[in-house]
Amino acid sequence: MEDTDHGIAIWDVDRVRAAAKAVQDRGDHLHTVVAIDATDDSIAGFTELVVPGDGTGDGQHYGTGVLPEHRGHGLGRWMKAESIRQAHGRYPDLGGLLTDTADSNTHMRHISDSLDYVPTHTTVQYQLDL
Repeated sequence: MEDTDHGIAIWDVDRVRAAAKAVQDRGDHLHTVVAIDATDDSIAGFTELVVPGDGTGDGQHYGTGVLPEHRGHGLGRWMKAESIRQAHGRYPDLGGLLTDTADSNTHMRHISDSLDYVPTHTTVQYQLDL
């Protein structure tokens, strides 16, 4: 989020599982789309979408990322578009989909713009060094 420093966050297997469990425990659905590098079966990128447990209201994109060596091939857009396609098929009563992106993240802003997301609000974060 712009220049805000949250330190280094380590997302190991245990942390990923704990985050998925937190979504499940509150009754929501976590959907993840991944792009696999066929040369070594490693994950090249991912996107996550959380849908309310009753399948209504708004779904929320949580994160989208593509490893640097796989960028520039449209994977971010493809994965996000696929998650949207799946959400429409699985949750016909879903009201909408929300995403948030820092203004400085021009690549993700371009992806969201190309998928017809429109800005609805601005969030400002302040950081105070103590």
